[in-house]
Amino acid sequence: MRAAGAIPFARTNLPDFGLRVHTDSELHGITRNPWNQNVTAGGSSGGEGAAIAAGMSPIGLGNDIGGSLRNPAHCCGITSLKPTVGVIPMASAIPPEDMVLSEQLMVVEGPMARHVADVRAGLQILAGRHWRDPRSVTATLTDASDGERLRIAVLTDPPGGTTDAGIAAAIRSVGDRLADAGHDVVDATPPGYERTADLWRMLMIDDIRAGKELLGLVLGQDALALLDMFDESSPPTVIPDTHLMHAERYALMRQWSAFHQEFPVLLSPTWARRAFAPGADLDRVTAVDMMTDTIRAVVPSNLLGTPAVVTPAGVVDGLPVGVQVMGDRFTDLRCLTIAAEIESLVGTITPIDPIMA
Repeated sequence: MRAAGAIPFARTNLPDFGLRVHTDSELHGITRNPWNQNVTAGGSSGGEGAAIAAGMSPIGLGNDIGGSLRNPAHCCGITSLKPTVGVIPMASAIPPEDMVLSEQLMVVEGPMARHVADVRAGLQILAGRHWRDPRSVTATLTDASDGERLRIAVLTDPPGGTTDAGIAAAIRSVGDRLADAGHDVVDATPPGYERTADLWRMLMIDDIRAGKELLGLVLGQDALALLDMFDESSPPTVIPDTHLMHAERYALMRQWSAFHQEFPVLLSPTWARRAFAPGADLDRVTAVDMMTDTIRAVVPSNLLGTPAVVTPAGVVDGLPVGVQVMGDRFTDLRCLTIAAEIESLVGTITPIDPIMA
């Protein structure tokens, strides 16, 4: 970003070790949502999402292993890209420098901004092979042709839980607008949808368990309590089961890739609910079920390593909601092109634009 002329001027807030979808740091406290201070800005890249939405910065960076680029985009009314794994290199400058298996398979860096064009510019600057990330590749990314009309699948209520009626209606409205623009828009659900969330959770919890002693040295009490809750909610896996999980993950990758041959783009909610009250993810009775339900639409692209763009679908009861544009591996540009069309149809909802202010 520096080489392209960007000026880094701030490091924004995140939850301890990036392990919550609500941004409240043991070091720096809570990040407030610019739309409503009584709801979360999302996480883990919540500080960046709030700063961009508030007009403090035109573009920023975050990372994503469980929606951490897309959760704040949904909550704060901005746009972000979770790229195909390997498209944007990433490496740590602090210990531990080497990734555990779930990170090798799923974690990515990505750009965040108020406008899709800026996210696209960020991708073009950031993409490409770098020696510090052995997963990274210089890839030719698939885009849509000028004026191309696509077969688009719409999933307003993802399997495995409940979806806020206002959010489902907003996703439906986006699909209807794309249909009016000439795309072939149909209701469809990818195969094994619920199982993708199950496998994501199992892979994450196994690695968190393995590193819990190290995490205990840096996490605050709230973050540790959340880890304990998720740990207690899932039985440990044994080595044969772990091998089978990875075979099942591969099968789902293959099946979803086949799905995308028929439906190059999938539209879905980002979260199943609007931004929740700060601290709701720590309630020992409801937190695990609430969080599992809320983020079930963001984790498939993490498990599968596929691209997903979140851009505003509109405002529901005073809070922004994001539509997620998903595609097959290395179709990041096509996802951005459809997101840009959605942006043109929905209009800009983020109220602050520093260029005009």
